[in-house]
Amino acid sequence: MPTIGRAEEIEKFISSVNKNNASVQLLIADQNEVGFLEPKKLYECAKNQNIDMHYFHSEQKGLSRNRNFLLSKLDAHEGIIAFPDDDCLYYEDTLDLVMSFFENNPSVDVLLGCIYDREYDRYLFKKWPRKSVVVNYLNVYFMSSSITIFVRKPNQQKFDQALGAGAVYGSCEDPDYLYSLLKKGCKIVYEPSIQVWHPAPDYHQISLSKVYSYAKGFGYFIRKDIDVYKSILLVLLISKKLFQLIFRFKHFPIKYFRAYFSGLISGLLRKQT
Repeated sequence: MPTIGRAEEIEKFISSVNKNNASVQLLIADQNEVGFLEPKKLYECAKNQNIDMHYFHSEQKGLSRNRNFLLSKLDAHEGIIAFPDDDCLYYEDTLDLVMSFFENNPSVDVLLGCIYDREYDRYLFKKWPRKSVVVNYLNVYFMSSSITIFVRKPNQQKFDQALGAGAVYGSCEDPDYLYSLLKKGCKIVYEPSIQVWHPAPDYHQISLSKVYSYAKGFGYFIRKDIDVYKSILLVLLISKKLFQLIFRFKHFPIKYFRAYFSGLISGLLRKQT
């Protein structure tokens, strides 16, 4: 778990993990200034919850960069790798269901869940499928969120460090990661009963700089090793934005579309700024 700017949320995550019966090793990459987090306090929290925690202070910034750093610290034993955010929570059955799924489906290499709010009985971030789905090149983008990815070990796949929060291209590290696994022949399945909680985003408050950064990440992801499937995805996403521009312009300021298409073009051209 790479983290920056949060402390209390990490303790809440640790508590949520303990509600499951799974044996858990938690690796934390602290990107904050020294002293922001109290490692001793985190160790005590993890110890009280019977979690094997390993803390590392990281001078490097960036989500993907620090995830790769933590992946390098994992042992090679069998198990499941997960990529929680520092502000997400697992439900009391999340990890137990993950373990059960892998035990009952030995041919599956990667399991995807969804982001769901059980208190309000609603899906978050996107319209997640309500039934199990075998993931392929055409649908992987629509079912990708790093906090819902569970990978069977051993697996040597790393994240593209140019993508994700804190990187030049601020999104799409998760579909890129899964796309790479598909190209390696991994079997990926989406299962809606695997649920993770994350604070709901307020899309009306999102800054234009983030819109630009996210679109830039998408453009880079499409351009990287572009193929027919990514070309179809690009056409679909551009069509969606044009529909919003023409028929739902009252819901989006014109500056939003300028930022989006500017970022998309920059990503496709692999511009650094």
